[in-house]
Amino acid sequence: MRLGLDKHAPASNNMSRGSCISVSLGEKILDTQDGKQIRKIRERKSVIPSHRFLLKTLYRLSGKDALNRILEQARPRRLIRQMPHEDFFWLIKKVGDDDCLPLLTLASEVQWQYILDLESWHKDRLDFKRSFQWIRRLQSADCKRLVKWFFGEGRSVAYYHLFRAIHVEVRSEDACDDTSDGFFSTDGVYYIKARFEEQKETIMEILRMMAEEDLENYQSLLLGLSGVLPAELEEGMYRMRNVRLAEHGFFPTEEALMVYAPLNPEHLVSDAARETGNMSLTDAEIHALAPSFPLIHAPGQTLLTAAVAGMSDRLQADRIQLEFAGLCNQVFSADGTWDNELDALVKTCRKAAGFLNLALEKLCGSNLSLAEKFIRNNSLVSIFRVGFGLVLELKWETVRWVQTSWFHSQDLDLTFWGGTWGDTLAGLMEDKPRLYVEFKGGDEYKDFESLSELEDCQELLDRVKTLDMLLKRVTELHQSSIEWMKDPLRTFHPLLFNLFACKVLRLEPRLSVISPDQMRAFFDYLRVGDRKAPFEMHGFEGFFVKTLKAYAAESGSGSITALKDALRFIWQEFREEYKWVDANAVDERYTQFLCVRPSPGIPEP
Repeated sequence: MRLGLDKHAPASNNMSRGSCISVSLGEKILDTQDGKQIRKIRERKSVIPSHRFLLKTLYRLSGKDALNRILEQARPRRLIRQMPHEDFFWLIKKVGDDDCLPLLTLASEVQWQYILDLESWHKDRLDFKRSFQWIRRLQSADCKRLVKWFFGEGRSVAYYHLFRAIHVEVRSEDACDDTSDGFFSTDGVYYIKARFEEQKETIMEILRMMAEEDLENYQSLLLGLSGVLPAELEEGMYRMRNVRLAEHGFFPTEEALMVYAPLNPEHLVSDAARETGNMSLTDAEIHALAPSFPLIHAPGQTLLTAAVAGMSDRLQADRIQLEFAGLCNQVFSADGTWDNELDALVKTCRKAAGFLNLALEKLCGSNLSLAEKFIRNNSLVSIFRVGFGLVLELKWETVRWVQTSWFHSQDLDLTFWGGTWGDTLAGLMEDKPRLYVEFKGGDEYKDFESLSELEDCQELLDRVKTLDMLLKRVTELHQSSIEWMKDPLRTFHPLLFNLFACKVLRLEPRLSVISPDQMRAFFDYLRVGDRKAPFEMHGFEGFFVKTLKAYAAESGSGSITALKDALRFIWQEFREEYKWVDANAVDERYTQFLCVRPSPGIPEP
C-alpha cells in the first residue's frame, strides 16, 4: 500500500479519514476509517474457481510432483490467480520456499503481498532479513513486475527495504567514474552502495530495472529515501498489514486469544439462524474465496467432516469452508506460532477441526442432522470455544486435585505415576491441554479431536485419584516412611506390590523394601499353577484387587468401581511384564513393580 507516499518522498503515516467500514469474519469485526483501502482489499474476481478438484489431488503429492501438475495445466496462470490466498500459501509451502519461483511468476501482486504479510513479520516487527529473502525470490521470478509494483502499491515496501539496504550519494562529474569504493550508478547521478554484501546482486538488479523502467520515478524514489522515518514507516506498514490479514482471520495475538475463551454449551443454538454481521459478499465471491486446503486436512471420518460433506446447500458449505479457514488463521495467530512451515499449518487445521468435533459430539452425540444445524446456526469460533472449554474443565479439575493430593504433599512429582499416566496428567495441565499419545505419528502430544479421548483422560484421572487416596490410607495405617520411594526413577507400583508380597508370603504387612529371596518366593507362589512360560498367574488378579481394595473400603474413600478398574489394569501390566521372565533371572536392581534390596556386593542402580 502507498500509505500516502507520493512519488517524491514518503509522507506521514496518518490514514485518510473516510467512511467507517466494518469487515467481519466469524465473531470478529474490524473497524477502520480508511474505507478506500478496505474496499480495494475486498475486491476479488467473481469467477468459479477450477482449482478445487485439483487441490484435492495435489495435497497428497510431493512438492515436486505438485508443482509439475500445476505447470502441466492448460492455463496455469489463470489457475493460480483464481486460488484463494490460503490455498496459494499452502501450495508455496508444499513446493518449498526455494523451489516456488514458477508459482511466484504465475501469481498476482495481491498474492505476493499476502506472502510478504505472512512471512516478513515477527509479531509487530518486520524481519528485515526474512523479508529480503522473499524480495530476492520475487526479483528472480519476475523483476520487471516487481519494479512496477514497487512504483505503485508496494512503494512503502521499497522505501523501507532500500532505506535499510543501501547507502546513496549524489556525486559530481569529477567523481562519477570512481567506483573503486564499492559504489555503482545506473544514471551517473545517484551512486549506490549495498550495506550487506550478500544483498548486493539483488539490489543492483532491482535498481537497474527501476532505472530502465521509469528513470524519473527511480530518481524520485532515491531522493525520497532521505525523508524516510523507518519506525513511522514500519508502524504504518504493520497497520495496513493487519487490515489486510484481518480479512482472513489473522489478528494481533492479544486479540486472537479470544478464540480460547471457554464458552458454555448453553450459548449455542440449534434452531435459530445466526446473524452474519456485515459480511456482504455475493454468492460468487464466497465460492471464489472459499479455500479448500484447511478443511482437507481436518481429521477424517468425524462428525464435523461428515456434517460438512453432507450439506446439500453448496453455498452454505462454501461459507463453512471460508469460515473454517478464518478460524484456523485466528488459532494460528493466538498460538503465536511463527513457524509457517507446512507441518505447523496442518497441525493448526487439525486443532481447529478437533475442538469443533469435540463440541459437536458433546452436543449431538452421533446425530448428523443435529450437527449440521449447530454448524449452520452458530459461528465456528463459538463452537470451537465450547470444545476448548470442555478440555479446559478437565484441566482445572486436574490442577485442583494435584494441589490437594497426597502424592503432592509428599513432594513427589508426576513421574511418580509412571510414564503413560504421569505424562497424560502433565499434558492435561498445560496452558492449552493436550493428549499424550506416546510418540504415535511422531509426536509426544497432540490436540484433542474426539469426545472419547477426553473421556479416556477423565477415566484415567478418576483412577489416579482413587489410587492416591488408597496410598494415603495405606501409609497412614502402617505409619511407614516412604523416603525409599523418593528416587525419581521409582513409581507408585512398589507401594502396592511390596505390600501385596507381604500378604502373599504371610509376612507382617509393611511398606518397605523386600529381599531378593522374598522376591523369588513371591514369584514362585504366584506361578504355582504354571509349569512353564507364559506364566499367567491365574486367580491372583482377584486376590490382588480384593487385598488392596479392603484398605479403601475401610476408609470409605473414593469410587470403589474406579479403584477396582485401576487395580485390574495395574495387575495386567504386572502380568505382561513378567509372564515370560524366569524368577531367577529377574534383576532386583531394575524391577519396576517391586522395590528389592540389592544382594550383597551388587551396587544399587
